[in-house]
Amino acid sequence: MNKQILALAGGLLVCASLPVQAVEVMVSGYASFAGTYSDSENATTGASVPYYFELADDTARFDTEDNDIGLQFSTAVSDKVDMTVVLHAQGGADNYDIDTQWAYASYHFNNELELRMGKYKGPFYMVSDYKDVGYAYPWVRPPLEVYSTNPIEALSGLDLIWQKNVGNLRYLFEIYVGNGTHGARVLPQVGDNSTEVSAGDSVSFETPNSRGINASVSGDIGTFRLGYYETDVSASSFGLIEESGSFGSVGFTIDWNDMVAYSEYIVRDTEDTTEMQSAFPDQEAYYLTLGYRVDRFLPYVTYAKIDEGDFKSQVAQVQESVALGLRTEVGDASAVKFEIMNAEPQANSSGGTYGLFNKGTVEDGNIYTVTFDTIF
Repeated sequence: MNKQILALAGGLLVCASLPVQAVEVMVSGYASFAGTYSDSENATTGASVPYYFELADDTARFDTEDNDIGLQFSTAVSDKVDMTVVLHAQGGADNYDIDTQWAYASYHFNNELELRMGKYKGPFYMVSDYKDVGYAYPWVRPPLEVYSTNPIEALSGLDLIWQKNVGNLRYLFEIYVGNGTHGARVLPQVGDNSTEVSAGDSVSFETPNSRGINASVSGDIGTFRLGYYETDVSASSFGLIEESGSFGSVGFTIDWNDMVAYSEYIVRDTEDTTEMQSAFPDQEAYYLTLGYRVDRFLPYVTYAKIDEGDFKSQVAQVQESVALGLRTEVGDASAVKFEIMNAEPQANSSGGTYGLFNKGTVEDGNIYTVTFDTIF
């Protein structure tokens, strides 16, 4: 994907100084519509086993969480201050209920330094803050082996961003603090062994004392990024009271002579208590995507893996997958994507083999996805 596309898509969710009157409101948006199917089966009975809660099963699905739409409203209050609000609706369990993903005011000290206050998407991983904008990346969805490890969507607080161009390089450094209330789904391996919660239940949890950094350097051929985020976690359903957790990540993108590459490695490290390791076990994960652009087509292949972390929790997820995909540009700001992924759960140290499937009885499964992504 070329740099103009990335800039256009990223601009939907990044507030910039707008040369408009305070009464003028700029409106933009994004949308993704998807269909999924999975042939994964119970290795013994042959019964269908859904993938990643209800993301895909043995019927064609057009109502999963891969479907979403968002509208951004921006206005300049003065030369120094602007406002941004993003309303978002997602399919799947959320049933297109509208929520506010972004709602913040920005103060621009100068062309390089900006302070945001309010609600903002956390830059936890490489595409976390624009994960909902399907048009902005090559895949039908960011690799779940990595992006399923952090259920936190947004924080309310302060976000200080410094950006500077030096020659052909652009440097970014971001430091943010805040808190929030979120929802996470109970892992199947937890729900199957609990009388208190069931697999797939949405469990509320809070993240007081959140803080993180995000740093990157971008040039003509790509971007290199580092990120670190830590927080306290409270969740009454799991008996958690301000126990600690952290997320570290390193990644890069390359777009050079029609060759495209994305890669990222993350570590989730949480407090070594029974309660915390049941709710949010230690995990490591990574992926590598390679593609080659031919005119308006971008075929790609992705290898991804999620594995146990330092603490060998009995509910840790272990899985590897290989995906073949094709992105086709169908307009100046629209794309159709096709992907076939083979996912293979593997045993963790306790013998559990759930991977990202709903039951630990799958040897492997194929997940088929088609999406239409656009920005407007």
